This record gives sequence, structure tokens and C-alpha cells, in this order.
Amino acid sequence: MGKARGGRGPRRRSEPVRSQAGGDSVPALPATRPGRRAVVLGASLAAVVAAGCAAGPGSATHARAADCTTPGVSGDTIKVGLIYPDTGSLTEAFKSARSAVEGRIGLANANGGVDGRQIQLEWRDDAGTSSVNASAAEDLVENQGVLGLIELSTAVSGSAGYLDQHGIPVTGLTAESLWNDHANMFSFSYLFVSGSLVSTFGEYAKAQGGTKAAVLQDGAGASAGIADQLVASLASQGITTVKRVGYTTGQSSAARAADEILASKADVIVGTVAMSSIAETLAAVRARGGNPKVVLSPTGYDPQLVRQQGPSIAGLTIWLNYTPFEAKSPAIANYESAMAQFAPELAEPDQEVAVASYISTDLFVRGLEAAGPCPTRAAFIKNLRAVRDYDAGGLVPGAIDLSDNRGRANTCYAFVRVNAAATGFDVIKKPDGSAQWCGQRLVPGTASASGGAG
Repeated sequence: MGKARGGRGPRRRSEPVRSQAGGDSVPALPATRPGRRAVVLGASLAAVVAAGCAAGPGSATHARAADCTTPGVSGDTIKVGLIYPDTGSLTEAFKSARSAVEGRIGLANANGGVDGRQIQLEWRDDAGTSSVNASAAEDLVENQGVLGLIELSTAVSGSAGYLDQHGIPVTGLTAESLWNDHANMFSFSYLFVSGSLVSTFGEYAKAQGGTKAAVLQDGAGASAGIADQLVASLASQGITTVKRVGYTTGQSSAARAADEILASKADVIVGTVAMSSIAETLAAVRARGGNPKVVLSPTGYDPQLVRQQGPSIAGLTIWLNYTPFEAKSPAIANYESAMAQFAPELAEPDQEVAVASYISTDLFVRGLEAAGPCPTRAAFIKNLRAVRDYDAGGLVPGAIDLSDNRGRANTCYAFVRVNAAATGFDVIKKPDGSAQWCGQRLVPGTASASGGAG
């Protein structure tokens, strides 16, 4: 699930309120100690505020009702819950998640909180299991009285129905299809988007000179579903899929797959299988004299993988639903500065899970801001769903219309390509110089959203 190159070490700063089950809460204090990378990055907290990631100056003076009775809300605090797998088989994949959440909350609190209220964080470990996830959510809602939850887990199925029934707002990572089904749940990107088609991938491939495509996919499941979406996207730009090659990691022959691709005369290769399978197939294609113009993959944005695979994946393009670190944009500088300042225990914040968790937390903060000076759960859900220009201060390509993004593919992405020396990634820009590739939604079943296999 992306890079996980830095773990949590001893905390070196004052923290927002945060506790695990059975632990004591720690009073929230503004974090003022400069992070170890803050000077290098040259990004001040004021710049982060300007990027729209925190309450603006003077927010503490907004009028608010002194008698707010919303669960989790007092005169000077808002209590928020976090659930993620701190133990169990998913610990390694999610070990950067809590640091990212605390980094974003620390930033908000240092800049006055939301309408003058400091955000208190109560966290629980669900060990990646639905039963524990369910009990953790009930504890946070009924015993801790949180206003809402940030869920960064693959086991949200344990609590989704309960949270919807009780009108509890939730933001997080869509690792399960059930995120499509609940109006109280929000994300900046949906993984399960059956029937939701966009032209963006086809536009990218066409801009690189692609004309005919071969798809490397597993026989069924998510791989085939993603492949169908990409075939439609390519077709919308006149790129015909001439071959779909089945490939099972650890069983299929890369040499055979390469022969099928070369025989099809495809100049675009789309892989929806494991990164290792794409790498060995691409190496076999090149060993036989093939030189595809485009090789697209949903995974592989990891310097460690580049070092492991070496020249075999030179030219591989990965699409991202957030701004790449190589862009060196103000949004990335702001993110890195906030992480250095408020979550310095995460030595390397340039991790996919970390930045996605940070954005998920930013989305929750945006919901608190939208809910008004005396926030309620219902106002959070209603008003955040009405936001039509969410971009996490530039961390998300384009702008997301939260009123209709649930269960639908994003239209805007960034593309990075492994450089010729296989030492890192280059950000691929559009002909107009923009690093944001924003396409159009396609209507399933139309000629512009279909493609055949040879």
C-alpha cells in the first residue's frame, strides 16, 4: 500500500490530546519547537495557512454559541476520533498514518484551531479486524463522545453501518467498497468505482504518442475492473486495445506475455497486476527489441522499488491522486514543513500512506470549518457534502466536487515516470506546462467509453 520507510520514534514535541484505550489524555498545547527540516524547506506556518489547510488568522474571534451541546464540542475544544491498525498484519503498511494525522491536527491547533477550538485526538487500534473496528468506533462515540471519526483501515466494515445509523461524520481511505454506500463517509479518492469512467488516462497516453494498447491483467477481481476502466479511457481518445494478456504473479511466464504484446504491435502497455509482474514483462519486451511509448501502472511510486528493479522499469509511468513530491510545489513544501514541525518522529514523510492520511485529516478539518461556529454532526455532513472545490490546499490535483464524488473516479491526476537511469521519478507535464492532467467523465456504454480486445 505504498511506501513505509519511516516509523514512529520517541515524540519530541507537545501534542494534541491523544490517547489509546485505557490511556490518559494529554492536554493540548501549541507546538512551537521548530522541526528539523523546517529551515531547509523554508515554508512557514503562515504559508500553510495561505494554502487553505488551516483556519485563517482571527478565526478564534468568530462568534460562537457558548452553550453548544454537540457531542465532542465544548467552548474551547473539539474531540475527534481516529481508528487505524497500530498492531496486526497491517502495522507496517499503516505505521505512518497516525503521525500524518497528528501533523495536520498539530498545524490546525497551532493556528488557532477551528473557530478558536483546539482539536483533541482520541485514537484506537483496530488491528485491521472488523470486530475490533466496531468496538473501537462504539467506544469513541459512546464513551469518549467524539464529534466524528477519521478511519484509516481496511476493516471499516465493522463500524460503517453503526456510524451511518447514528449520523457520525467519517473521513478516510477507501480501502473497501462500502465507502460508496454511506452519505456520512467522505474521501478525496475512491478505489472502487465500477462504471465510473474518465478520459484522463487516455489523454495522457495519446499525448505520449500512443495508438494501440495491450493490457496486462489478472483474470478477475480488482485487476480486471481497473483494466476495464483504462480500456474505456484509452478508447475515448482513439487508442484501441488490441490485446488483453492474462497474468498471474508467480505463475505466468513473462516471456510468453512479452511475445503476445509484441505480436499485437501495441505501443502502449497498461499493467494492472503486481509491480514485479509489470517489471519482468517490460524487461522481456525490451530484451526482444520492443520499445513501448507508454507503460502505465497504478503502483510503483516508491524509490525503493526503483532501486530494486533498476533499468527494467525505466520509462514506467504511475498515476497519482495527489501532488507528487518531486513537483516541489508550495503544497508539498507546506506538507513537509507541517510534518517536520508537528510529527518529527516520522523521518521520511514522503510516503503514500502518510500523505493520504494527512489529506484525509485535512478533509475532516474542512468539514469542521464548514459546520459553522457551533458545529453539529448533521451540519458537518450536510455542509461538507456541498463543498465543490476541495483540493487540500493544492495537495490534490484539480478540485474535487464533494457533492458528487462518492463512488466515482477522480477526473484529475498527476503522472510520474521512472527516469532513463532508473534513479528516480520525473513529473510529466501536459503540453501546456501544467502538471495536473484533468479529463472528462465518460458515459458507460457509449462509443467514447468502450474499447475492444484483439
